[in-house]
Amino acid sequence: MSKTSGKLVIYGAWYFGRVVHEAAIAAGWNVLGFVDPDPPGGLKTLGTVPADASVFVAIGDNAVRCAVHCALAKRGRDLATIIHPDSSISPSATVGAGSYIAEHACVRTGASIGEGVVLQAGSVVSHDCKIDAHVSLGPNAACASKVSIGACTGVGVGAAIAPGLIIGADCTVAAGAAVFKSVDNCVSLIGNPARATPRPEKPAVQSDWEANGVW
Repeated sequence: MSKTSGKLVIYGAWYFGRVVHEAAIAAGWNVLGFVDPDPPGGLKTLGTVPADASVFVAIGDNAVRCAVHCALAKRGRDLATIIHPDSSISPSATVGAGSYIAEHACVRTGASIGEGVVLQAGSVVSHDCKIDAHVSLGPNAACASKVSIGACTGVGVGAAIAPGLIIGADCTVAAGAAVFKSVDNCVSLIGNPARATPRPEKPAVQSDWEANGVW
């Protein structure tokens, strides 16, 4: 895990970036600014990143966050882990580099959180769960005990996953879904009980990160 305070540069200047900015300040980080190849209007972004600064990837799209995270890691950047002081993390849990744990999120006994994971406000990862890299849990989403979630899966607002289930990689669990059966990779789930549906189109990417020159 990255050091827990110091200089920080946030990659991603849009909505999630603003949320991370506030959480990082609450956690004691000195936020130097943002990097984004196409920032919101009027926002001045950094042209360089100091060598002694940690970085955090504040991009909501799991696949894009993964790509930028991996690019920064390849270049030797220190990937910060942002943990809001009002979250609850068991001392026996593990949290990977570059993850974000929001206010009132809860990570319980023996849980394993991979790199670049996003746990939004009020989300719960119960005991002995395994959450792979670049997964996201929306506000108030909950994983019961011994759940396993594959890389880059997104779990929507208020969704619930029953104990012991395996959710594959690159899945989408819709807001409010209640999942009672394990599923393979690349599945979308909606409803209560959750059922498979055609995967929704992903929203347009806000910025072209391949054009980013500040690594």
